[in-house]
Amino acid sequence: MIKNIFRTIGIGLLVGLLFFVAFRFFIVLAILALIFKLSGKGRWKRQQWHNRKLAFVERVRNMESDEYENFKTNFGRNHCYHYTESTEK
Repeated sequence: MIKNIFRTIGIGLLVGLLFFVAFRFFIVLAILALIFKLSGKGRWKRQQWHNRKLAFVERVRNMESDEYENFKTNFGRNHCYHYTESTEK
C-alpha cells in the first residue's frame, strides 16, 4: 500500500513537472515566433524578395539593346538603377 502511494505521488510529480516545463517551453516558442513574425522574417518576406527579383529580371529582359549596353557598363557601380544616366556629361 505504501508502495502504491509513493508511486502515485511520483507519477503526479512527473506529470506536474512535465506540464510546468512544457508550458514554459511553448510560451518561449510563441514569443520567438511573434518576434520573427513582427520583424518581417519568414515566408512572406521570402515571397516578397522573390517577386522583387523577378520584377528586376523582367525589367532587364524588356530593355532595348542600347539601354541594355548602358546597363551592363554601369552595373556594379554603387547602385544598378543608374543605368539610365548618361556617362557623357
